[in-house]
Amino acid sequence: VEIFLARTRRLVKLSVRTRKISTTKKGITPEKARGQGSGSKPTLAQRFSNVMGGAISSKKTSKPLAAAADKDSTQNNRRLSVAGDKKNFPVAEKGVVGQTLDSGSNALVHFYAMSNAGYEPDGIKKTNQDSFISLMEFGDPSVSFFGVFDGHGASGHFVSGYVKRELPKLIDKELLKQETQKNSVDEDLVGKILTQAFEKINNKLESDKSIDSSLSGTTAVGGFIIGKNPKSRTIVMANSGDSRAIIGYEKGGKYHAAELSIDQKPDRPDEKSRIISCGGRVEPLMDENGYAIGPHRVWLPNMMLPGLAMARSIGDDIASSVGVQATPEIMTYKLEDKDKFMVIASDGVWEFLSNEQVIEIVKGCQGNPEKACSELCSRSLRCWKAEEEVVDDITALVVYFKH
Repeated sequence: VEIFLARTRRLVKLSVRTRKISTTKKGITPEKARGQGSGSKPTLAQRFSNVMGGAISSKKTSKPLAAAADKDSTQNNRRLSVAGDKKNFPVAEKGVVGQTLDSGSNALVHFYAMSNAGYEPDGIKKTNQDSFISLMEFGDPSVSFFGVFDGHGASGHFVSGYVKRELPKLIDKELLKQETQKNSVDEDLVGKILTQAFEKINNKLESDKSIDSSLSGTTAVGGFIIGKNPKSRTIVMANSGDSRAIIGYEKGGKYHAAELSIDQKPDRPDEKSRIISCGGRVEPLMDENGYAIGPHRVWLPNMMLPGLAMARSIGDDIASSVGVQATPEIMTYKLEDKDKFMVIASDGVWEFLSNEQVIEIVKGCQGNPEKACSELCSRSLRCWKAEEEVVDDITALVVYFKH
């Protein structure tokens, strides 16, 4: 108990000048972190012990940390998805370049996807915890499935990779194909398909003994572009977390952004209400002087855990006990001639770039999705290097519509 309390006090006393945390406890291999070799996941007590003895996450929040705890802290803001106190990120395996690419084009869309691993304070490339889905023809040429997943926690890269791999298997392609035969897409039905898939993958992950998702999880923003007629297609987007999707459309000779998702932060009134009603707390981490460090987070009622900086996610078993849920919010959008492109990205992009800035960058690439992704990732990288000692994983997926 004394050790637990001491470690809790140490967590509370974190200053904004603390170096970036590690995603694995010292001496624990990725296999052990996932629970491999034991045949089962660690007990709840073991999970708490591992966390209090080491770092919880390698990811950032979408808001800078408060400067009150340190005069120079404005130059060293920390953006963590889960509160923790270790020094380093998980380092990428030898030979891993840390970049994933994909591209494609058909009669309806032209897309490119790029995901780059971030860097530790000393410039060493870390394991990329982001993943993406880019299925241009999902069971039918008139159905596309795109999504981005931003992992966090010691096993975050395993969780996001698991969702990327398993989520498409839980979706009935034939049912979606039937929707393309109709004059208008049943948006409620498609939204229900996505909601059930998100909930199923979350339950499946929780029961999977090869990945410890107790204090690890992933954001998930993804959905379908459906319809055979290029001039009357429908987007149905599901979102859990703080990755984001937007549309770039032209009106009055100018380009504007239309939201396809809304970030789910713990202090958003409706999200906060649910978490509190489930027995959780929503408040920022505090230093020894009572100053807030960073954004509002989700906590257990009587413990400084898990400190999650989002109100919805896939995984995060402990946080789910106090109202954090995988159930996504669904948004629909009818495509018209004015709609030019869609951007889905992790918070490695949205941390420093606004919706409007992203729209202007992609607009300037004149229909070239590869150039658009490269520009978004490069611009984001420059922002991270200018503002932080670390660089988050950066993932951008750009889809141009062919009308």
